[in-house]
Amino acid sequence: MADKSEGAELARMTAELDKLARYADAQERKATQLERALESRAVIEQAVGMLAERFDLSLAEGFDLLRRAAEDSRRDLHALATELTHSRTTPAEVTAARTAD
Repeated sequence: MADKSEGAELARMTAELDKLARYADAQERKATQLERALESRAVIEQAVGMLAERFDLSLAEGFDLLRRAAEDSRRDLHALATELTHSRTTPAEVTAARTAD
């Protein structure tokens, strides 16, 4: 009888450890996603600030311009913001969105 109860306890503990491992993996994925989102937000905010300064816009107008440029050109917002922050020139997509107003 002791072997049965030990086996049942071992199975319960194994199931619990498996559940904890899945939970830890999910939390790690969530933390990674949040970290990426924060990094992406920082780049986007920097690009918005650059557009606001370049074109004498409010931050809201700068964000709207960047968003429109990304949508109109079917580009990822983060990728366009990254390009903008790494260049002294304004990407063509932003110029096109600005002249479309």
